[in-house]
Amino acid sequence: MRSSLAASCAAWLAAAAALVAQHPAAPLPPALEPASSGGLEAVDRALAKLSVHKRLLVVGAHPDDEDNSLLAWVSRGLGGEAAYLSLSRGEGGQNLIGPELGIELGAVRTGELLAARAIEGTRQLFARGYDFGYTRSLEETFARWPREALLEDAARAVRRFKPQVIVAIFPPDARAGHGQHQASAIVAAEVFEAAGDPARFPALAAEGLVPWRPEALYRRAWRREEATLSFDLGRLEPLSGRSLAQIAAASRSMHRSQDMGREQRIGPATGGLAWLDGAAAAGAADPFDGVDTRLAGIAAPLEGSVRREAAARLAEVEALARAAREGLSPAVPGSAVPSLARIVTLLGEARSALGGAPEERAVADLLDEKLAVAEAGLAAAAGVVVEAVADREAVAVGGSLAVEASVWRAGRAAVEVLGIELASPAGWEVSAPRAAREGESDEGMAVATFDVRVPEAAGPTVPYFLRRPLAGDLYDWSEAPPEVRGEPLGPPPLVARFRLSIGGAPATLEREVVHRYGDQAVGEVRRPLRAVPRVEVTVDPELMLVHIGGEGDWSFGAVARSNGPAPVRGTLRAAPPPGWRASAERAFEIGEPSGASGRLVFALTPPPAAPTGRYRVTATAELEDGSRFASALAVVEHPHVRPIAVPREAAMEISAFQIRVPELSRVGYVAGPSDRVPRFLTTIGVPVRILSERELAEADLSAFDAVVVGSRAYETVPELGRANGRLLDYVRGGGLVVVQYQQYAFVEGGFAPYPLDISRPHDRVTDEGSAVRVLAPGHPVFRRPNPIGVADWEGWVQERGLYFAGTWDDAYAPLLAMADPGQPETRGALLVAGLGEGTWVYTGLSFFRQLPAGVPGAIRLFVNLLGLGEARP
Repeated sequence: MRSSLAASCAAWLAAAAALVAQHPAAPLPPALEPASSGGLEAVDRALAKLSVHKRLLVVGAHPDDEDNSLLAWVSRGLGGEAAYLSLSRGEGGQNLIGPELGIELGAVRTGELLAARAIEGTRQLFARGYDFGYTRSLEETFARWPREALLEDAARAVRRFKPQVIVAIFPPDARAGHGQHQASAIVAAEVFEAAGDPARFPALAAEGLVPWRPEALYRRAWRREEATLSFDLGRLEPLSGRSLAQIAAASRSMHRSQDMGREQRIGPATGGLAWLDGAAAAGAADPFDGVDTRLAGIAAPLEGSVRREAAARLAEVEALARAAREGLSPAVPGSAVPSLARIVTLLGEARSALGGAPEERAVADLLDEKLAVAEAGLAAAAGVVVEAVADREAVAVGGSLAVEASVWRAGRAAVEVLGIELASPAGWEVSAPRAAREGESDEGMAVATFDVRVPEAAGPTVPYFLRRPLAGDLYDWSEAPPEVRGEPLGPPPLVARFRLSIGGAPATLEREVVHRYGDQAVGEVRRPLRAVPRVEVTVDPELMLVHIGGEGDWSFGAVARSNGPAPVRGTLRAAPPPGWRASAERAFEIGEPSGASGRLVFALTPPPAAPTGRYRVTATAELEDGSRFASALAVVEHPHVRPIAVPREAAMEISAFQIRVPELSRVGYVAGPSDRVPRFLTTIGVPVRILSERELAEADLSAFDAVVVGSRAYETVPELGRANGRLLDYVRGGGLVVVQYQQYAFVEGGFAPYPLDISRPHDRVTDEGSAVRVLAPGHPVFRRPNPIGVADWEGWVQERGLYFAGTWDDAYAPLLAMADPGQPETRGALLVAGLGEGTWVYTGLSFFRQLPAGVPGAIRLFVNLLGLGEARP
């Protein structure tokens, strides 16, 4: 019996471990881009990386903390290897581009980091931290992210990546401005010493990770005077014609969910670092000063004749790579084939001479990485292109698909295809190639076609870190294969492996299997392959707001979706909370092809005297064969990031509380980015109308009881700023405008009716349980239609608010005072001002989080704000 996604996790994890064990080498090519050899750029980058031994790890707390300039400089400027370790995936932030928050926002930001790393040619690693939101407190950070867990994760990253230099982004004190930032600085400094200690982290030793001691520790210089060294970002990269600063700006702009778009400006540019420990001390001109960056330096941990022989081969590799790079020609990239073939042979000889001693394992890992770089460069120089496509994007467990893997030998070098294989998770059944052909019409092509069957016991394709519930504010990796812990997502389901001989040297290339199709509007579209359950179940809505004592029933929908080709019959059941009633179970039948679904509506009735609180309803589909399904996969995707499937249980939360809604006929709403507030206002009976830009410019606003401006709408709705005068005239004529938190563009635009400013850094209260002091208890916003008391400030999520007003004109009345522990009290969370015959409100309270979370007090307060129009004298 299979009841949910979780039921098959163990089998999938074991399968993933088997797959990863077959692929311990370099990252896969960008399979969601059209197939290519990589051209001259790939050859040049490979030769650059084979000319030096430079490795640098940047450590920060969140997506967008990384120094993109530094990463681009090391990778694209120096030919080194660089990586970014983020302690979290940014789940606690905001989202400028979509509705995702929490875990799904973490998936978006994981994809954004991968997109940024692809531009720089660098690597992404993670710790287990779940971003619980902004905090000023280092103590709270280490209470929620246990220090030893973060250190172990950072040590895993260091021992796996083997950097010579570590760079902390932040200082370890209050200057970091965020407790999680401080924690990342402390972790970076501690792991600099601890990662090389053989007595530390026995769990990592059990994973096969040997101690590794970095040689230098730096911190990003946030001010010019802090820098002990600077690096040039103005130099042009010859192949792209862009400066390193422009490449870094392009990388930074991948953080679209965080409003991080950057202009790619031309001209001189520099970056800076501050020396902290190790290597060449504060006088260094380069973070690698004092570090052996010769390729032969890789052999330093070895001893005796093995070391001498490995060093000699590596020195020859470096000389060959430098000479080949100097002679590289766009007209004849194949001129590098002889040198790269010799390099592959030399690296293979050095690698095969090593045994399994700990010091040899570290060297072997570095040689494996260089060998993968050399093989990829050799294939690019020889004009070899590989491709692997499946006939579908999603395959249901128990189902099958076909895969075609192809090699095109487009250059003049001698290339022999020795074999084409398909690597899959353990238990997946892969046929022998149905045909391996070299067709007369497809000159230079070798094609192998495979049939693949996904076993019934297989699990769906979801990131390894989402296969178990959170353990507090950490992801639970306990059942994930050691090889994937700290990686962005884990291995893809299928990988095509091409064994070749190029110029007499062996080369193995790998290509992720994807689904490819043509769209007549945009051309080629590529999607990652994923295994899915036979049936997925969802519930709509995911959150229901219930007025205790209100009349009527509430209904919700349960949807069963078939992913298999055969008809599906079964029963949908809803499990209401104790004391609640749901309408009877319903039979369903889906006879259409894969992707069809059936929706059933269930009535829900609370008990007559249900107490205020949180309740939960779940839905389950049971098929005729006894299989049970109670979850679904939500595919999180945006144009700039890889689609990622996130598991969702078929469950609905109920927030039940008492509320009175003022008598409103129509409320206009200017939606901010990813604004979910209107949806939840509608569910409690507020008649919301989303205002278009044309309506802002032309509509008769006096027809509205109130106009609400969504968070950050002044940044994202161009017409709003132009129509601001109309909004203020509407207030003067007796209207009500409620402006939710805005950023600095709002105050810089002078959109408030009287002077109002936001401090830099902005005032905020991050402790969601902090005490709130009501400054004007008699004000109507606290009295009607819902009396606001102490209980209404309980149960808030993540924070009280942000971007509070810092200073304001006397025309505004501050209504609330609050503070984080140990911080001065701030009064800018809720300001109300009269303007003409009407009322204008600014609030930094985080209603954008509270309403979608069903927080009763926040909802009651918000509808009271909407009732201020009634309260005017």
